[in-house]
Amino acid sequence: MNKRIIKALQESGIDCLPNERFSLDVELFPENREHSSVPASALFERPELKEGKRGVEDRGDSFFRYFLDGSQRSWRVIDASIGGHYLPFCAGQVGVAVLERNDNGRFSPVRELTTVRNVLAVPDLIGKDEIPDITDKINTELDESQHFTIVRYKYTSKEDKDPGDLGRAMIIDEMQREELRTIRRMIQENLIGDRAMLAKDGGLQYRKDKRDKELDPLGDDIVQLRNVIGLAKTFKPELTLGKGRGRQSLGNLTKSLRWKERTTVIRPPDNRDTAYGWWYLRLRPTKWMYSPLQGIVKIEVFATGGEKGEGIPQGRADTLSSYVLAERNVTPYKADARWATHIYPIYLAETYLRSSFLSHTRFKSLIF
Repeated sequence: MNKRIIKALQESGIDCLPNERFSLDVELFPENREHSSVPASALFERPELKEGKRGVEDRGDSFFRYFLDGSQRSWRVIDASIGGHYLPFCAGQVGVAVLERNDNGRFSPVRELTTVRNVLAVPDLIGKDEIPDITDKINTELDESQHFTIVRYKYTSKEDKDPGDLGRAMIIDEMQREELRTIRRMIQENLIGDRAMLAKDGGLQYRKDKRDKELDPLGDDIVQLRNVIGLAKTFKPELTLGKGRGRQSLGNLTKSLRWKERTTVIRPPDNRDTAYGWWYLRLRPTKWMYSPLQGIVKIEVFATGGEKGEGIPQGRADTLSSYVLAERNVTPYKADARWATHIYPIYLAETYLRSSFLSHTRFKSLIF
């Protein structure tokens, strides 16, 4: 019988007990939410779009060939008494999957680009030098496909945060790093191009140190990076755009979008090292939506070369928006509550990836 994680931790001298709240409550930690600390955004399009929005031509074709989804499941699984503190251990699975659409329109998973890993997040009261020994004890009797990566979270980093949230944040961090590694591998294998673009579920606004380490946007092929976009399904409508009398909340700007209209390209103004821009596109007619903000997708792109200082060209934003519009016709209606901002190929990638995760019962059996 495989040695359970809790047994391996106890053998390492850690006083720990199972957490009875072991749960699959994903709503406790919503995914892909736009961070509320994003500052008021600046215009980032050339020429300047004075009206703040623009209609997009529906060309009916798309050059997206690859579709990437990163997902994670995580739980607070163990409570431990360490150094006078009672802190949680969080465990989860992280994964990345890529689907390819061939010339006949058929989808298939790119199996060599699909990764699923187990992760255990422990408080940093456990020393860095102790991690290799604990990792060996946990993994020694597990199949290689079920091995755990151990990461440490700083339990004092944010006093207003529940330590369980901090542990889970480290698991999400592992997922994001896996996404970036996968994108970089695709770039190195020359898979991405003008007619073989990559659409990724979620945004591209990775923390700069993480992005530079895992992706190296200065060293990698900038032509291929131009052909990567992020599609985020949620955003914060209370964010403020513009300055002075022209200021308005994102919700006010986006709710007035008509079908096939997009906003101007914007970016956070106080971080010149952040080489990306984004805009919002109405993907579905409002008559089908229960809310004026439903059916709006956020499109993110890397800014390369002169775009970092001058902004994203209007033609580039229009062309990419038309490609996204072309993906709207097949929807996961009723199969996914987020159907209005989902494109079907990413829904397929997400479904395929989640089917590769261990079941709740099987994963729990690895813990205790």
